[in-house]
Amino acid sequence: MIIELLTAILVISTIAYSFLTYRISRSNKETVDIMKEQTEAMSRPYIVIEPFVRPNTPLLYLKIVNTGKTSANNLRLSISNDFYQFGEENKNIKDFPAFCSTIDSFAPNQQLIFALAQGFLIFGESNSKLPKQFSITANYSFGTREVIETNHIDLRAYELSKGFKDPVVEELGKIREQLKKLKV
Repeated sequence: MIIELLTAILVISTIAYSFLTYRISRSNKETVDIMKEQTEAMSRPYIVIEPFVRPNTPLLYLKIVNTGKTSANNLRLSISNDFYQFGEENKNIKDFPAFCSTIDSFAPNQQLIFALAQGFLIFGESNSKLPKQFSITANYSFGTREVIETNHIDLRAYELSKGFKDPVVEELGKIREQLKKLKV
């Protein structure tokens, strides 16, 4: 009778030990998966697409930059609408090489900058050549993963905003004007 009782206790403790070992193993796997995701998030490429105003000018630009730690491979950019740079018929950004062909490798901190137009052209009378809203899709890969990201660009936020004026540039402009007066 004692042997059967001890055997039953041994079986129960073995089952409990097996169950706890399984739970620990599963928890460790989840931890490793989370660590892999975090490592990938810290080291992967990130393609950021944003409009910006060039300081001391009325020009709006579009910047595409890889802010990640590794290269984006086979980068394909596509724009949802026709956007004619400065409203000129023969300068459709959709037809620019960066939007028509694949960029084999887009390195960390590499950037492309495209002039869009002056604010007074974009926000002037309604012009379908200069849309105020459009989307740019970036399709790229890194390692074994493929990423498709769509960035919605809304230029309307820039209407009536004031650009940053660098005080040093303003002072240099005043000095230039004074020098011009002295030469006359």
